[in-house]
Amino acid sequence: MTGAPRMAGNSDREVEAWVGRVIPRGVAYARTLLRQSADAEDVVHDVLCRLLQHTEYDLAADGEKIFFRSITNACINRTQRRRDIASLDAPFEDDTPFSAVVASRRAEDPVEAASAAETREAVDRGLASLPPMQRAAVELRAMRYSLDEIARMLNVSASNAGVLVHRGRRRLAELLTPFLPRGHTEGR
Repeated sequence: MTGAPRMAGNSDREVEAWVGRVIPRGVAYARTLLRQSADAEDVVHDVLCRLLQHTEYDLAADGEKIFFRSITNACINRTQRRRDIASLDAPFEDDTPFSAVVASRRAEDPVEAASAAETREAVDRGLASLPPMQRAAVELRAMRYSLDEIARMLNVSASNAGVLVHRGRRRLAELLTPFLPRGHTEGR
C-alpha cells in the first residue's frame, strides 16, 4: 500500500490490514441494501476512497463505524437517485444472490429446493419493503453488531437503533408468517 495516505496513529500496514478486514463485510452489507453486487462494490470502493483521503481518522478507533455509516448513507442516496430516474416501464434487473443459487443447487429434493427458493424470495421482498434505516438496522443486527454499534453507524441513539431493529423484525415476521412454523411469532 505504498503511497497510501497515513491515517492518524495508523501505520501503512495497519491501514492495509484494516481495509482487508472491512471490505468483505462492507460489500456484503451494501449488497443487502442495494440488492446488486456491482452497485455494492462501487459504493464500497467510493466510500473507501473518500475515507482514506481523510488522514485525521484513527481507523482502529473510529474507522468501522464511519465506514458503515458512510455505506448506509451512500446506499440510501443511490436508492433514492435510482427511484428518481427509473422508468415505470423498466423494472430493475433480476439479480439473484449467489448464495441462493448455490443453496438451491445443493438441495436434493425438488420440493425442498422450491420451498427454500420461495422463502428466500419472500425474505428478499420483505427486506426490500422496509424503509432504508430499518433495513440497515436489521442487516447490521444480523451481522451481530450491538445496538450501540448500530446506533453509531446509523447516527441515531441506541434506543432508536433498538426501535428500528424491532420494527424491522416485526414487519418481516408479519410478511413471513406463511413461511414460519406455527406459533413462532407468538409472544413477540
